[in-house]
Amino acid sequence: MKTILIIEDDPNIVAALEVRFKDGGYETLSAGDALTGFSKALQNLPDLVVLDISMPAGDGLQVARKLRSHQLTREIPFVFVTANRNPELREQVMDLGAAGLFEKPYNADELLAVIGHALGETGMFRRPIARYSPPAEPAAVKPGRGAAKKVLIVEDDERIALALSLRLQSAGYETSTAPDAISGVHSALSAHPDLLLLDISLPAGNGFTVAERVRRSASAKIPIIFLTASKQPGFRERALELGAAGYFEKPYEAEALLTAVNQHIGV
Repeated sequence: MKTILIIEDDPNIVAALEVRFKDGGYETLSAGDALTGFSKALQNLPDLVVLDISMPAGDGLQVARKLRSHQLTREIPFVFVTANRNPELREQVMDLGAAGLFEKPYNADELLAVIGHALGETGMFRRPIARYSPPAEPAAVKPGRGAAKKVLIVEDDERIALALSLRLQSAGYETSTAPDAISGVHSALSAHPDLLLLDISLPAGNGFTVAERVRRSASAKIPIIFLTASKQPGFRERALELGAAGYFEKPYEAEALLTAVNQHIGV
């Protein structure tokens, strides 16, 4: 059973998270301040850390930097929770390689989904999996065609993400998913997909933030197709400024989207 360390100074929030995580199949540890939290991380080496940002004896950002710099803890994923609305936090959190950032009050199921994704537990579908058929295995690569092209789907609606994943896999693509902006950036920069399907409205940021970060990286030339339920006229123009390979308003035709993917990275 995997262990989550909760570093949070509000005992009510700690108690609520412990109940939710244990219900989700995790063991929990907790610490009420930054110093104790880092000490417990070293002593227990949890599988993941949930970090408040504003705490006694330091803050979550300082703890995260220490975790990243210490040999024993540098690979432990962490997720931030905060009541702070400072937009600069997202940039700092992304720079630290966080698996997620949630503003209080947050949705516990979304938090669990991000945790499951960070721990590699059936992608983002850890808890709701019973409501769906299991994802199909990636389609076999035809002889002489080379390795399957990879598509990263950054989408917070798990039903849409699952439907896209299954449709693309049936067409011969390998897929992965990310449920929020921060994990989307992390996955795009670490997995180097051949194409990015990117929702615009996302937790912990938005699709434009993800695209901007990708465009400033070594993965700058990845084709990006934007998906959105918004009718904001400025969104399409912003997508074009970021070099969008496509722009689809929900609900969109699945076959038209697949055609766009094929045009850019056809298997």
